[in-house]
Amino acid sequence: MCFAQIGLGNKWRAGQAPSHFFIPMTTTVESSIDQRLAQMDPEALRRNYLEQGEFLVIEDFLPDDTLAQWQRELPAVLPHIHRNFIPRHKKGGSVACDTVDHFAPSITGFYRRPEVIRFFQRLTGAELKECPASDQHRCALYAYTEAGDHIGWHYDTSYYKDQRWTMLVGLEDQSSSKLLCHLHTRTPARAVEKLELKVGPGMMVLFNGDKVLHSVTPTFPGEHRYVVSMQYVTSGEMNPFMRFVSNMKDAIAYFGFKGVFFGRSGKSANGKSH
Repeated sequence: MCFAQIGLGNKWRAGQAPSHFFIPMTTTVESSIDQRLAQMDPEALRRNYLEQGEFLVIEDFLPDDTLAQWQRELPAVLPHIHRNFIPRHKKGGSVACDTVDHFAPSITGFYRRPEVIRFFQRLTGAELKECPASDQHRCALYAYTEAGDHIGWHYDTSYYKDQRWTMLVGLEDQSSSKLLCHLHTRTPARAVEKLELKVGPGMMVLFNGDKVLHSVTPTFPGEHRYVVSMQYVTSGEMNPFMRFVSNMKDAIAYFGFKGVFFGRSGKSANGKSH
């Protein structure tokens, strides 16, 4: 097994950040994000990313104050979790982007931050951009809070006219659940590499959604796990039929019909007011 896992040493973990450590989204927090990115070597990370089949793990990716702020905003998001269950595929909870944006703006602010996007452009070698505002999956919260919550094996298939990248960031993890990944499954000349990852608070996992087969193992009673999922694309174009398929998938498997088609803004997925 060969994969890069880079650590920068966060002091605080889920539930351990002291109350005084929370800071509103200010230039101080934004500066710490920029400083963390400046500490990294994009060229070396890109080599690892390519060697691993467009897959990369960076431990303690979030700065301490950013992680603490996300954790302080988390309780306001939790009442809005939409539970879902698809037999033999997935069970868990999700919160759509519009809701995350309203109750945890530091998370969506990070997703939109130009410096963050430029950093991921350098890692992937692609002109990444945010998903369209109608895509409730673009910056969402995944919640594993009941026994048996899991996701079966899948690719993050892109319904857009070009590729889509997934960035997972651990927020809280008081569970035995693991992210399982199979690398090089679509590279005939390479042997498949199988990974088991504990996506702890502050850890980042970046991958091309069409190239990494992955799943999440079930949680046990009394456990919980919260992960932020961010999606980037090179093209926001999607033909109408694939848009319908994508929206139906998100409505059934993640956010519910109200969350996908009307969101908090009161606008439907096609941008019209409800």
